[in-house]
Amino acid sequence: MKSINKKDFDILAHLRRNSRMKLTALSKKTGIPVSTLFERIKSMKSLLIKKSTVVVDFERLGLQTKAFLRIKIQSEDKKALIDFLRKCINVNSIWKVNNRFDLLCEAIFADIKEFDRFVEEIENKFSIREIEIEYVIREIEREMFLSTPEIAGMLLRKSKIKVEESFE
Repeated sequence: MKSINKKDFDILAHLRRNSRMKLTALSKKTGIPVSTLFERIKSMKSLLIKKSTVVVDFERLGLQTKAFLRIKIQSEDKKALIDFLRKCINVNSIWKVNNRFDLLCEAIFADIKEFDRFVEEIENKFSIREIEIEYVIREIEREMFLSTPEIAGMLLRKSKIKVEESFE
């Protein structure tokens, strides 16, 4: 698969909503034969799809505190902090960002006291220049991007992605 077409975006949109959808159900929704779907998805897995995963309801597990930390750190401590965050069981995601901060970190804890101890540990171990914290009060929607064929079609029209005219 050298380029992506509308049918590929349709497949991706359905898989974004349910990555475990059976190929027969996906075939009915997209109008693409199962054998073709199998080959297209196989090709996408090597080029586009990083992994299939499960979105967990952390609150039901008793993890009530989710926060995003924007961190600005002295450059000599950046690698050590990233290594520390990677090993921390409560860290869900880490991103390198630009502008005023160096890192964006999503962390999930049972309560705010546990989270506060985590922040104190970071501040004590590393040369932090600045930290800003945003607590998530309630998740409204998650993983929406490219989750419907309509969105995929709009992206195709607005993007500079090379598009094949025919699916065959």
